[in-house]
Amino acid sequence: MTTHSTAGTEVTRTVHRFVEVDGVRVFYREAGPTDAPTLVLLHGFPSASHQFRRLIDTLGTRYHLVAPDYPGFGHTEAPEDFTYSFESLTDVMEGFVEALGLGADGFALYTFDFGGPVGMRLAARHPEWINGLIVQNANAYAEGLSDLALGLTANRPGVPGAEERVREILTLPVTRSQYEGGTGDPSLIAPDGWTLDQHFLDLPGRKEAQVALALDYHSNIDRYPVWQQWLREHRPPTLVLWGRGDAFFPEAGAHAYLRDLPEAQVHVFDTGHFALEEKLPEMAPLIAAFLDASARPTDTMSATDTTNPADVKKRTPMRIAIVGASGNLGGAVAAEAVSRGHQVTPLGRATTDVSDPTALAEAVAGHDAVVVGVKGPDHLVPRSAQALLKALPDAGVSRLVFLGGGGSLEYAPGERFVDAPGFPAAYLETARDQTEALDLLRAARTPVEWTYVSPPPMHLVPGPKTGSFRVEARDTPIADADGESRISVGDFAAAVLDTLEQGTFVQERITVGY
Repeated sequence: MTTHSTAGTEVTRTVHRFVEVDGVRVFYREAGPTDAPTLVLLHGFPSASHQFRRLIDTLGTRYHLVAPDYPGFGHTEAPEDFTYSFESLTDVMEGFVEALGLGADGFALYTFDFGGPVGMRLAARHPEWINGLIVQNANAYAEGLSDLALGLTANRPGVPGAEERVREILTLPVTRSQYEGGTGDPSLIAPDGWTLDQHFLDLPGRKEAQVALALDYHSNIDRYPVWQQWLREHRPPTLVLWGRGDAFFPEAGAHAYLRDLPEAQVHVFDTGHFALEEKLPEMAPLIAAFLDASARPTDTMSATDTTNPADVKKRTPMRIAIVGASGNLGGAVAAEAVSRGHQVTPLGRATTDVSDPTALAEAVAGHDAVVVGVKGPDHLVPRSAQALLKALPDAGVSRLVFLGGGGSLEYAPGERFVDAPGFPAAYLETARDQTEALDLLRAARTPVEWTYVSPPPMHLVPGPKTGSFRVEARDTPIADADGESRISVGDFAAAVLDTLEQGTFVQERITVGY
């Protein structure tokens, strides 16, 4: 796979192919460099690989992503004599992995809904293939089944009226409700997903395939104890992402994984079953960081990682709340934190009023530190700074890192860039707000151990972590030998995590540069 870069923006190229597996012509999407960590994406009901298109576009420049359609779903056709069961779907997916040679170096497995029983069967057959699990509303525990789900799974061959009851859920209103139900903001849910799903459901023979699978679903519940034992014995690195508004699989199913995988990361979002539709900005950084970490265990080092290996082993995991984790810098900090083994709670303006001390205190209570990267109208940035100074002591949280702007840096003694003639008008309001926030922090008599981090005033550029940069407490930019002040987003995020982990630069403004 290749990516294309235009004006500093990388765009992935996704290819769409078929491969023959035991008489089944399997359709799949593939993107990203083949020498990068591989993620195999297993879709749910009643969808297909198209449900991952936005995730593939987001992560496909950095990771190798492969998303197949099961037999009878999406663009994959099956022979007329194909027997639809979860075992047979797994047979085809097993052959698919072998046909593409994905098992040679192993891969992380993304399981969603039907992808759970298919993925767990695949993992049990080939534990050597699995570098890590990303579980998104894919249930493997009794408490993860709602009354609605229990009613549906009671349908099985020989039960009077079972087939008729299954056919009632194969309609457009029900398909649409699976996308919109439980969401915080239905306007964020594109209609393309349920429309395309229903198109495929209405093709000849597709409803019969779904009926057969629904009547076989009880076989998955019967295997829950086997899968739980497999998780306990193999302890794969695991990231659990869950929409708490799921009508089929309630939130208890997410936390249940911790019984068998106590080191798993569990993140629950205020959304529904198809969580990626609404929460991709919050979830993608967590997925990226997990792929980095699962591809590189914490006791090994990459060629560009300058961290002392002894320090890696001594790291104490922190619980870090990140306000603005869906933003460019907040997302980078979240990814870096997860890659270092910390637990991240992403907080957004849609769910937390960042200018309300009471709401903030409730949201960040129980965390070790808070990282904030916000911007918005009506002086949101300084109002957030004021709210945080009140909220953190109330919540019992002492550590704050505020992702500020470079406009508050000085180009001459006492002369800030934001006040200079010609400062870009498009950034002026935000830069002034960020400057006011810094002034508020500096003037506060507070127990909060804050650090305000300023990037260079102009050249905060896309790019990975190199591990080679300078951090200083100062009010002027750090410049290189050519007089240029610049830093990559990856190194900026690394500097933030270094400051958090080391407890340095308390109640100081710092800046980063090469």
